[in-house]
Amino acid sequence: MDNAIPALVIGAILLVASSIMARGTLHTYDQLDSSIKEMESRMGEQTRTRLTVTAADLDDDRDTLVLSLRNDGQTRLANFDRVDVIVTFFVAATAQTLWLPYESGAPTPASWTILSIADDVHEPGILNPGETAQIQVEIGSIVEAARTNLIVIATDTGSSVTFPFAS
Repeated sequence: MDNAIPALVIGAILLVASSIMARGTLHTYDQLDSSIKEMESRMGEQTRTRLTVTAADLDDDRDTLVLSLRNDGQTRLANFDRVDVIVTFFVAATAQTLWLPYESGAPTPASWTILSIADDVHEPGILNPGETAQIQVEIGSIVEAARTNLIVIATDTGSSVTFPFAS
């Protein structure tokens, strides 16, 4: 009988500890399940987003790039401030890489904006599937002549397009 009380206490502690561990394990599996569902949703969104650069023209001053960006995917592109535009170009035989922010109005040096969206009848101001946007990229530096440069456009879903342009 002297051992019965300590044995009951130890048994109770083991039961409480195992239930706490089981609850923690179930909570971890629930979080893992939520993370996997979120990742699948994000990956699905990424695969449904596809952009294509159809043309890129550098102006005569070689500091402004105008390109045509066609939405060939199944999702619309509305949050332009969440789109990353990265330009790699040459100045005096040195490669420079810039991340350019979105400007909703006229672009300032080292920024970009949407000039227009062709056939923008449905949801004006949003790049819907099948529509093509004219984008003006103000590089902010004079790009060296006779070089191949690169522009990368990446959406908030993780989809990106890379396009070389000549100066």
